[in-house]
Amino acid sequence: MRALRGRRGCFLSDIRQRWGQAGQAPLALEFRHPRTPFAVCSLGWIAMSSFSSLLSCLLLGSLLLLQLSQVLGAPPALAAKGQESCLLPPDEGPCKALISRWYYDRYTQTCQEFSYGGCEGNANNFRSLESCEKSCWMIKKVPKICRLEDDPGLCRGYIKRYFFNLSSMTCEQFIYGGCYGNDNNFRDEDSCMDYCSPKKTGPLICYSPKDEGLCSSSVTRFYYNPKSQSCEEFSYTGCGGNANNFVSKKDCYSICKKAGSKKPSIKKPRNKLSRTIRKLQKKV
Repeated sequence: MRALRGRRGCFLSDIRQRWGQAGQAPLALEFRHPRTPFAVCSLGWIAMSSFSSLLSCLLLGSLLLLQLSQVLGAPPALAAKGQESCLLPPDEGPCKALISRWYYDRYTQTCQEFSYGGCEGNANNFRSLESCEKSCWMIKKVPKICRLEDDPGLCRGYIKRYFFNLSSMTCEQFIYGGCYGNDNNFRDEDSCMDYCSPKKTGPLICYSPKDEGLCSSSVTRFYYNPKSQSCEEFSYTGCGGNANNFVSKKDCYSICKKAGSKKPSIKKPRNKLSRTIRKLQKKV
């Protein structure tokens, strides 16, 4: 393999060896500008190189880091860890490259684009919108207030309340101070679960992801897509796959039509105490 090389070094073979020995992404690439010996163009730890300008330092450094990530793949820190990784906050990492990546935004429950620095970060980091949606689509859709973190507020009371934890998909107890905070705040566990817990109204097989199977045939089949709430055509390879696989669209709808029915409306909870305090403060 031809080595990727900057001025005075930056050999990919050396990088690959050091990457493998360290078992993790490089912590800091250093490209130094000769006129500013104390100013470091930090993009990782490739061998020290000297550049005529800071701009050329940044441009070549970014290019090398981008090529490096494409050749070596994602570092172990970005290995898939299931749906839990989709709930992590976006993390561009300490390096300074500008690599287009996608992360799952737990608050909007959609995949959003961000700029990845090229090293470290976390597992909520996908190369494309498609891979992000494929990895995170099974996260249950919940009302907006249920996606918020628990917030004790500004006061110093000691009131036991419940909030919906999107990571565990359960309602958990926390201590509320008595004012402000947010609406993910329920008086008891039952009211919290009634409002926030997703309710599936169809058979579990209708929520399985589309799976083409393991063989090489091409057979027209239908699967239920809970995102569009409709039965859609796909090519089945003839073996493997899962039970969300129907011979006809009619069979698909006959089994999964209840999965598309609307959830019962539930009155949104209100944090009456904090809102009363806000009204009083406005009058003062």
